[in-house]
Amino acid sequence: MTILISYILFFSLTTVNALYRRFVIKKKDGGEIEQIHFAFEILAILVIGSVIMQFFSPLYFTGDLWHLVIFSVICGVCGMGYFALNFAAQKYVDAGISQVIVHIYVPITIIFSSILLNEGLNKVQLLGTGLLLVSMFIISKKHQISRFRFDRYFWLMILSGFCMGVLLIAERALQKQTGLTAGTMLSWGSQFAFLGVLALILKSKHTYTNKEVITTGALQLVSSMSYVVMLFTVGNLSFVSSITTFKIVFIFIGAAIFLHEREDLSRKIFGSAIAVIGLLLMK
Repeated sequence: MTILISYILFFSLTTVNALYRRFVIKKKDGGEIEQIHFAFEILAILVIGSVIMQFFSPLYFTGDLWHLVIFSVICGVCGMGYFALNFAAQKYVDAGISQVIVHIYVPITIIFSSILLNEGLNKVQLLGTGLLLVSMFIISKKHQISRFRFDRYFWLMILSGFCMGVLLIAERALQKQTGLTAGTMLSWGSQFAFLGVLALILKSKHTYTNKEVITTGALQLVSSMSYVVMLFTVGNLSFVSSITTFKIVFIFIGAAIFLHEREDLSRKIFGSAIAVIGLLLMK
């Protein structure tokens, strides 16, 4: 029952978060650089809210110091890459499509967690992951320049998904070494610091209101917390990374209803159906 509740909370919160962020970014006229400072302020809320983690697991630091530093730096670099690239491309990619593209992180986490964390999937579950990748290319037809070429926003999303995959591995390694709370706080704090340095170098600014920043940050916090709680409950990164892909179905439906993103809807439905089959194989 606890696992079921954690799944429901995750799917609900991440869907609302994705739809609202797409809505806010889409209506702004600012460029890609502007989104970096916006992402930085979102991460600030995430870091402040990370103190809530102590209600789920006690805060303590243990393990090899150099390992903590190395994994924290990896989290910082990859988190910076994910948020900068993803926010920059979000304005130009439909909410549902962006979620499918970013899920390139699923095979990334499977490969690395199998090697480094001994958390692999069986052959049937790997087949399911393969079907999800197929659905990614079907749904992304809109961003194809030619048969084997895609536009820059597609590739920005791909790169952000790759960064997320490595980020999740490093964050999981921190959590295993020094506990759920300390590992998560080190990861989020490092991401905030690295993204802040990037925003300072680029001298990025944004035109979002305080209400938009706080609301987006709060939704990002609760959706991120729901993922951490679900990972803590289930305990297997590869399985969690795969099963959470089911959120794309909810986001597609929500985007069609609330954001009116219905272009090429039949192709999206077909791609989502393949994704669902893949998810059923990953039970």
